[in-house]
Amino acid sequence: MKYWTKRFMDMKIRDKMINSHIFIALIPFCFVGLLGIISSTREAERNVTQHTSLLVGQVQHTTDIYISSIEKTANMLIRIIEPMHLNKIPSAEDSRWEAYETALKNSFETVAETHDEIAGIFFATEHDMYVGTGMSRISRDPFVKEVWYEKAAASPGEMQIISNVTGRNIVTEAAYSIDDVFSVMKAVIDPETGERVGVLLFDVKHEIISSAIQDANIGENGFVFVLDEQNHLVYAPTNKIVYRIRPEWLWNEEEPVTAVTNGEKYQISYQKSAYTGWKTVSVSSYREIMGGINTMLIMFGWVLVLTILTVFIVAVKISETVTKPIVRLRNLMKETEKGNLSVRFEGDYLDEVSELGRRFNQMLERIQELMEEVYKEQENKRKAQLKAVQEQFKPHFLYNTLDTIGWMAREHSAYDIVHLVDALTNVFRISLSKGKDYITIEEEIRYISNYLYIQKIRYGPKVQYEIQAEEDCMKVVLPKMILQPLVENSIYHGVKMKNGDGHLKITGRVEDDWVSLEVWDDGRGMEEEKVWELSRLLNEPGEAGKNRSFGLFYIKERLRIRYGDQFQVLVESKEGQGTRIVIRIPKEVQNDLEKG
Repeated sequence: MKYWTKRFMDMKIRDKMINSHIFIALIPFCFVGLLGIISSTREAERNVTQHTSLLVGQVQHTTDIYISSIEKTANMLIRIIEPMHLNKIPSAEDSRWEAYETALKNSFETVAETHDEIAGIFFATEHDMYVGTGMSRISRDPFVKEVWYEKAAASPGEMQIISNVTGRNIVTEAAYSIDDVFSVMKAVIDPETGERVGVLLFDVKHEIISSAIQDANIGENGFVFVLDEQNHLVYAPTNKIVYRIRPEWLWNEEEPVTAVTNGEKYQISYQKSAYTGWKTVSVSSYREIMGGINTMLIMFGWVLVLTILTVFIVAVKISETVTKPIVRLRNLMKETEKGNLSVRFEGDYLDEVSELGRRFNQMLERIQELMEEVYKEQENKRKAQLKAVQEQFKPHFLYNTLDTIGWMAREHSAYDIVHLVDALTNVFRISLSKGKDYITIEEEIRYISNYLYIQKIRYGPKVQYEIQAEEDCMKVVLPKMILQPLVENSIYHGVKMKNGDGHLKITGRVEDDWVSLEVWDDGRGMEEEKVWELSRLLNEPGEAGKNRSFGLFYIKERLRIRYGDQFQVLVESKEGQGTRIVIRIPKEVQNDLEKG
């Protein structure tokens, strides 16, 4: 997945847009097309199922009507036989038999002549006498032992059907084969005694089934056939597939079965007759069912090709509206790489690429302005350097003057003046520090020490101070004169305003990768609202609070320039108890500063 994602991301924008448009268009198209095909397939199968079910029902109904008419004919003949009480005639030698035989034969022939579907009629008595039309006896084996006789005798009053008429002691006299008929039997009962008289048998031609099946159109390769209750074939058209249909496939009358036989797929369904128990089976070629679907698939394929082609053309046109301005902008950037800043992007629209081009134009204009500013700044810097060289003579004059005052004070044994002059000289030297912006904490502490000495000379015992700095923090570098504004504020706004002597304490210590510098005094302190306002101003960006607290603002800005957001200035104060200001900066030694 990552590989293909990278391949896609590495493509040109034009190719991405074309592929994306095609992909986005194909998803719903294929989804809808697939749903349509599935729906159409199911609808086609459902229509075929309904159609075949209707045809099978018609075939079955027609067959049932024919067999029902045979049963009615049988009942009519039985009503003729019953009054004869043939069970009382023991043998054919009885004089009564000849008259009954003649009467029955005439009735049978009349029925056979008026019913083309009847191939023959045969009646056998319990005493092994028989009457037949178109059918006669083969041997003297008793009829009561025949399968057809026993089956009818076992269910008196009910019609019985045998689909396979082979192996019986009866021969057909007409020009038809036993393979072309099935038999319908019914036992004859004496209404007075309830004794069985015999069994009446009809051979019925398959034509009643074939004529019904011929009207059932199930496609070129589809067909209908009939099975009996034991799944033995009753009738089937000439077809090599019918003998490959397995009986176990016919287990659910409600749902058709899909099976593959002889290399072709078929849909098989059936209906079982409640009257005969026979199964009328339909076999439909799945290829014919799907014939319309295949046409739809071909049409879908052509529409898909046309859709892809259309989407491709549209995607190319749309992508060109994006990629052409981008390519033009890229070429302009190449020109700027060569130093040509006079080029400009010309965009006629309000889209993102045109907006990017306008920003590019503004950037070039700003670069030209900055280049002019840099040129002017360099010019001013050269002038300032020249002026700085000239100004270097002034500090030397000041130091020489202070040195002269110091020697004159020593000659008059005014050592307090000597110390004051030395302290002032050190203050000047450190504040100038040869033009450096950064000094070590050791130099900063020395500067504060001299500054406080001068203030103590000025205020006397009013100003008491203490300086404590750990040795580990002495080599840490920071912007110079960071502590002096804090010490000055502590004297003028804290200790000076207090009744009695005041105390200041300056400390420096290392805390992991940080250095903490603290200025504390026991002066007048500040109100809580003022402390809160001061803390808020220190945490606001820009020049907020510059006019109201210039000293702290000066410290904050210098620390921000050097450390960014990696510093803290904390103010704690209580009115009447004093003020504590803490500065926390990263631990940077001299080598770190040089590298930075």
